[in-house]
Amino acid sequence: MKKNNFKKAFTLAEIVVTIIVLGIVVAVTMKITTTKITRVNKYNYYAAYTVLSDLAAELTYESDDGTIPLSGLCSIFEEQLNLSSENVVVNNVERTPSCSIGHSINSTTDFTAIVPNLVARNGIRFYNLSSISSPISQLNGATGNDLTGYTIYVDLDGQRGKGELWNDVFPFYLTISGKVIPAYPTTTATAGGNSKDSMLFSVRYDVFSTEGGIDKREEHWLVKSASFKEAACKSGYVKSVVYCNGYTIDTNCAQDDSDCILVPIRPIKYLWK
Repeated sequence: MKKNNFKKAFTLAEIVVTIIVLGIVVAVTMKITTTKITRVNKYNYYAAYTVLSDLAAELTYESDDGTIPLSGLCSIFEEQLNLSSENVVVNNVERTPSCSIGHSINSTTDFTAIVPNLVARNGIRFYNLSSISSPISQLNGATGNDLTGYTIYVDLDGQRGKGELWNDVFPFYLTISGKVIPAYPTTTATAGGNSKDSMLFSVRYDVFSTEGGIDKREEHWLVKSASFKEAACKSGYVKSVVYCNGYTIDTNCAQDDSDCILVPIRPIKYLWK
């Protein structure tokens, strides 16, 4: 009796379903990976801001006039930071980060071909630390030591990321007065200092009164969970007509003896949206 040899094969419907399932798996995986990178960068942005703020506070405290040194910033960072001992790969060549490297960044947006001055143990890279302090154009309108300082570029995820300005590389201003001010794009884009996605800040102030012969203090919040630009400009921490475009000092913070305090909000590591 003749046997019929039927070859097993997938139907068109089965192939289509398989492709759809694979597409969903790939899409979900890419979304999870992108979300994780975004959350890591948000935490590292906070870490970079905190490192700069702590160092600025220490330098101003130790100086005779309460200011940041006008030069030699990189060597100070080198002594204070927990640095990586590994070299970095730039343009497929292994290079050693160094304070002797000068940077001419200006309009640079791609940092993948630039050797950093320093690299922290967590992979964060620092650029332009070997520069000399100078007036910062985005802080025009500020006065004295609030106008002059350094522009430090920080690559949040180092070799793992794109090395692209306003994507994972962000500039911070370190003024001679010891203020750390996150820069933001001069275009209409939001990133860094004018973006709530980079980091959140609140402003707290106290109201004092006397009732029945007893002094009372009430804690108030001027703004909560705002961008640095909004919080810093409303609190008077930054007094620059250029940087604060669109915001003015709140009346509660305008007095010379105002106790308005800029409060950075610490993100939850790797879980915060």
